[in-house]
Amino acid sequence: MKTKLHRPHIRWQLLLLGWCLLLLANCGQPIQLQSKTPRASSTRLVAAGGTPAESTVTPNTTEVGSTPQTETTQTSATEVVSATMTLNETSAPTPAISIIITPQLRATPTGDERWAAFVSDRVAFDTPQRMTALAPSPLLWLDPRNGQVLEIGMLNGNFAATAHMVLTSDKHEAYEVEYTINQDYGLTSISDAIVMRMRNAGYEASVRAFVVASDNVVQAP
Repeated sequence: MKTKLHRPHIRWQLLLLGWCLLLLANCGQPIQLQSKTPRASSTRLVAAGGTPAESTVTPNTTEVGSTPQTETTQTSATEVVSATMTLNETSAPTPAISIIITPQLRATPTGDERWAAFVSDRVAFDTPQRMTALAPSPLLWLDPRNGQVLEIGMLNGNFAATAHMVLTSDKHEAYEVEYTINQDYGLTSISDAIVMRMRNAGYEASVRAFVVASDNVVQAP
């Protein structure tokens, strides 16, 4: 009794197992699970100046769905050196040029130099010439320290001229006269201030004076 009850059940199990095997044998394929596998891509790199034969292939692995790689900008050594040289050239300080001006100090002219610049066309007499002043005429003296012309006094009568010349200041003719301080030509008490200036200029005994030529100054007979 027990055997009869279990046989139908076993038969259905065998039938079900057979159908499963038939289904798997005819149309069933193993289920492939998708997985993220890296795919290899190759990039051909050619060296500068090289040939395709010399090229090398470098695998470049990129994961599906991954972020693209960021390119890095490279700076050549020539650009770095050029930038450094430009910086050094522009940052170098420009040497300052200093100009030193030395004033040329002129020496104070001597009495002879002042006199030589004061007169022109001077003609010295071989021997002093006797002259006469028909009317009072000024006897003048050139202070060699400042070039100022001072009046010693008035000549009236005879005097001795040692040279004939032309004054450079006004082109008037004149006669050169040697004057002994406070002694000659009746001029024995001239101004103390003038005497002091004569001594300060280095003249202790006599000075070189002059008389401007005029109709009142003539050669003595």
